[in-house]
Amino acid sequence: MVFSSVEFILFFLPIFLIVYYITPVSYRNAVLLFGSLIFYAYGEPRYIVLLLASMVLNYWLARGMASEKSGVFFKKACFYIGILTNLSLLLVFKIAPEELGLPLGISFYTFQSISYLIDVYRKDIPVETSLLKLSTYICMFPQLVAGPIVTYQEVKKQLDHPVTTWKGFDSGLKDFSAGLIMKVLLADRLSLLFKEVAGMGYISAPASVLWLGSVGYSLQIYFDFFGYSMMAIGLGRMLGFNLPVNFDLPYMSTSVREFYRRWHITLGRWFAKYVYIPLGGSRNGMKKTLRNLFIVWVLTSLWHGVSINFVLWGMILCLVIMIEKAVSYYLDQKKDGAKSGTVESETVKSVTVKAETGQQVSENSFVQDVRETEQKTKKLNLNLIIEKTLQHIYVLFIIVLTWTCFAVTDLQDLFTYLGRMFGILSGVRVNETIFMTLLGKYGFTILIGILFCTKKAHQCYKKWKDSYLGMITLAILFWVSVWYIHMMGDNPFLYFRF
Repeated sequence: MVFSSVEFILFFLPIFLIVYYITPVSYRNAVLLFGSLIFYAYGEPRYIVLLLASMVLNYWLARGMASEKSGVFFKKACFYIGILTNLSLLLVFKIAPEELGLPLGISFYTFQSISYLIDVYRKDIPVETSLLKLSTYICMFPQLVAGPIVTYQEVKKQLDHPVTTWKGFDSGLKDFSAGLIMKVLLADRLSLLFKEVAGMGYISAPASVLWLGSVGYSLQIYFDFFGYSMMAIGLGRMLGFNLPVNFDLPYMSTSVREFYRRWHITLGRWFAKYVYIPLGGSRNGMKKTLRNLFIVWVLTSLWHGVSINFVLWGMILCLVIMIEKAVSYYLDQKKDGAKSGTVESETVKSVTVKAETGQQVSENSFVQDVRETEQKTKKLNLNLIIEKTLQHIYVLFIIVLTWTCFAVTDLQDLFTYLGRMFGILSGVRVNETIFMTLLGKYGFTILIGILFCTKKAHQCYKKWKDSYLGMITLAILFWVSVWYIHMMGDNPFLYFRF
């Protein structure tokens, strides 16, 4: 079962919410756990035992680590058994044949289990004595299949004292609706574009069409993942849980490093806290910093899938980020000299010095100084705008190229695709009007997608969603999305492929 399905929206969710809200507060964790198991078993009945076993195992291993009667050796044994078991489960299913399938949400609930074990071992959090609460945390259905990755510390108080309010429910319902709209009307619509491009054959498609396909896919994966994250956060709020934000306008970034601090925030945070920082982070010189970055990106690649295209994706990004980090000092120095406030302060200072030294400062002289300052400031602001624009273009160029590694999983096809994009490989003679045909078909959706990647669009949504017009529009688009799912069938979360 997925969020963008008729079964979930029209049957599971309404029934679950009714049962959840009529249940006394002290028993709602049990309802949430039972509902989550039903949600999971609906689509993955054969893997429900695996999920249950994972919850029980992690519970007892954590209790063993925290017990005062346990010796140092036993605590370490429990810790390493827990970490290796969770990682082994994930690795086995990542490299298993496609026929075996991949348990829904295993990448997310294993990472949450690992974070819990590490935090208990470090004594950052007290061990959870209630199997019910820990199980609810691990398999809570709003964030089970697509994140965000939540630490136990973030939800412990809410599990102990779940609080639901009409305001929270209302806000959550609107965010869930907005996420569904982005997933169905933007991401699913753009998925058709890339399918058409792939259907032509990469050796046959002109470069313009391939670039359009990559741009469309970049927007598709953004709104697919962002839409699901918004649905998860909205569902959590409807149930009284404040789940962490997973996206922060990543396509507005001015560096690839910044992009991945804004994209899938909880995954990046997880690797930073449990891998990068324990390895030393950036505290021990450039060589070790680059080594730590390399390790993190290898693991990030494998998290998405044990496949050569994901490894290539990770290595390209790792190399780019390493280069950015190596030249960041130079860029920071350049930026410091370009701040407009520096020019203004220096001008005021010069006038002050003249006055203090007894030099005559006429009104005309002061006005002239101010005008010169304004001109310099405008010039610096213009230079800053140009610099930021070029940085945005650079980031988007890299991101579009690297997302292509996600879209084209076969390595030979990928090289053909990239070769045709840059005119390195010659293909069969094609009709160049195909580009205009596809642009006319999907151009409006692409334009809307680009607009909704901006800060202004998000600000407008926050102000607009509580107005009568906003609520009516959300309601209409929500039911249009449901109708679209009914007619076209649900399009699973894109990350399920990886």
